[in-house]
Amino acid sequence: MTRTMRAATLDDMPRLQQIVREVWAIGSDFTLEEKYGSVGDERWDRWLLPKVMSRLWDEIGNIIVTEIDGEIAGFVSYAIDREREVGAIHYNAVATGFQGHGIGTAQVERVLEIFRDAGMKIACVGTGLNEGHAPARRMYEKAGFEPVIEYRMYSRPLD
Repeated sequence: MTRTMRAATLDDMPRLQQIVREVWAIGSDFTLEEKYGSVGDERWDRWLLPKVMSRLWDEIGNIIVTEIDGEIAGFVSYAIDREREVGAIHYNAVATGFQGHGIGTAQVERVLEIFRDAGMKIACVGTGLNEGHAPARRMYEKAGFEPVIEYRMYSRPLD
């Protein structure tokens, strides 16, 4: 099993979209659907995919993909704020069939290298507090990240 990391290209975007659809059934759009049924009479991924993919298209220069034997197994996107000297991990995803092999951790380590090389003083990342995000929280804490603030999303029906 050969693992390589490289900058994402435009040709990678369809695969990144597949991974987003596959692994993001843990976020707020999915959770709203679980609680209330289809939102806008469409599945959760109808709302999530355009949001995530729009940001990824905007950040194409700041996406690293991980390939296993030539197949994209995961990706991580990030931003660098040179004025504040803060690097932020935006999305870190590993396709289901490749999870549990340290790919997400390796992606975080690679981005931390990029932040250090760019002179960043702080690295940050956000993740959900629900059970679906528990593996991500464990991974980030293992990588040395500490909680700074907790966030809670509230909802209610409007009937």
